Amino acid sequence: MASGFNFELEGLDAIFTSLDATLNEIDDRVDEVLQNLALKVIHDAKKLAPLDHGDLEAALTVGEVKQLIGVSYIDFGTTPDVDAYAVIQHEGFYRDAKGAIKPMEPGEKTLSKGAYNGEMPGAKFLERAIKMNEKLIIEELSKVLGGR
Repeated sequence: MASGFNFELEGLDAIFTSLDATLNEIDDRVDEVLQNLALKVIHDAKKLAPLDHGDLEAALTVGEVKQLIGVSYIDFGTTPDVDAYAVIQHEGFYRDAKGAIKPMEPGEKTLSKGAYNGEMPGAKFLERAIKMNEKLIIEELSKVLGGR
């Protein structure tokens, strides 16, 4: 007489297929939220960018969502052709021919933009745009990752 224990599980393929579909939906939603948040930050950065010496507003861009070792991320900022200029404008100073640090003050064009969300355009435009959206970023990513 053979004795033993035997059981069968049916439907595992359907469960795995459903889990894969759910993970793909979460990935797609994370990508969408990252893209929208980056667009919002860049919109605000354009409102805060100085205008006096070039067109930083046009050079502020959002890339595509990328994956690296299971992590989703998105690049945003300036186009490579204006990076050096953008850093000078963002930091609010430059070095003259003798190497002395010279502060930059917003000029007439920049000041004519007026305040945006209580902030005047000028130095640290991208950093301030990120800080301006920090709460929104946390809330939106929490909703996606929390399943809401």
